[in-house]
Amino acid sequence: MSTERFTVTYRIECDTYDEAKAVMWALQVEQTIEFPYEFVTDPYIKNEVTGQLVSLEPMPVGSHYRTVGVMPGRELDESHYFIGVVSYLVDTTSMEATQFLNVLFGNSSLQPGIWVVDLELCPSLVATFGGPRFGLSGLREILGVPKRAMMQAVIKPMGTPNETLANMCAAYTRGGVDVIKDDHGITNQNFSDFKDRVARCAEQVNSVNAQNGTNTLYAANVSADGVEVLERAYYAKSVGVTALMVAPSLIGFGWLHALATDSELGLPIIAHPAFGGGFSLPGISGIADYLYLGLLPRIFGADMPIFVSYGGRFTFTAPQCKRISSYIRSAYQDMAPAVPSPGGGVTDARLDELVSIYDNDTMFLVGGDMFRRGPDLEANMKYFISRLEALC
Repeated sequence: MSTERFTVTYRIECDTYDEAKAVMWALQVEQTIEFPYEFVTDPYIKNEVTGQLVSLEPMPVGSHYRTVGVMPGRELDESHYFIGVVSYLVDTTSMEATQFLNVLFGNSSLQPGIWVVDLELCPSLVATFGGPRFGLSGLREILGVPKRAMMQAVIKPMGTPNETLANMCAAYTRGGVDVIKDDHGITNQNFSDFKDRVARCAEQVNSVNAQNGTNTLYAANVSADGVEVLERAYYAKSVGVTALMVAPSLIGFGWLHALATDSELGLPIIAHPAFGGGFSLPGISGIADYLYLGLLPRIFGADMPIFVSYGGRFTFTAPQCKRISSYIRSAYQDMAPAVPSPGGGVTDARLDELVSIYDNDTMFLVGGDMFRRGPDLEANMKYFISRLEALC
């Protein structure tokens, strides 16, 4: 049995230190043994398995933790908040993504006033989860893009015939795009059969790549029920798909980890944030957005975690987005940096600003603005790529 421990930092809402200490004690027990502590007689359960409080302090004035779970433009009264750090025995996680998240914030997620605001893994968890297989440097090498910011395009809208979607892929590839992905809502509908769509799209992308000597990746959306995730992933690879996309909030982070660590697949992975807002957006409890949309996808193997950018139709602010990007890409344990992939509000008019905010080690997801320029997607993509090259 291991003696390694990892730590989780929580922000809790309480009026006094004594109240905060009581909340943290309840959390330590709830997240591990979920059993009346006074009835525990086994020293190992009492001293190792039960979560251990490392520190508990008033929330520092000016801490970025004060913005977690708060609507933009509002501020917390810092005198009512405390920061508690709890260590957990690594064996409590079973070394599985699902149980790790259960220990991180299982039953306590049902209590008000508790937010997970930071996380420090121990070496064995780093080794088990592994992080991105390719990450920033690996993707740059695959794509042959050493310096400029990268671009990701989407085939849409839902209901479009598969042949038309495949033709979009060909146009994007001729235009020099780096990655093409299925729209997250296009899966296996009657009007967009999965096997037919991904075979058509992969064939078009690979054909244009072969003709032009380019390296565009096509990511098939393999989000599905249960083991169908794996079955679709293997089918996609068999017909020439060169990347995968899943929405881990829909299918579970365990499936993201399974795809990322499957050496027979060995494909770059996009993590889409669909269904993730309820865990990370402003509310009475949750997981900080920079962890839920940034660090956790990276830990479990996403090479390209998508998150919503500021300035578009979503309510995220520039500081929020910069912090999410940092947790995706900045040094963390021995894990490779992933590629921050902001989308929503990425337009030609804002591209200079966005590159200055996020810098070139970013993959911008351009959706609606690609179509607003007109019907010639090849020319539109060439324009956007030239803009990124000029900003390099």
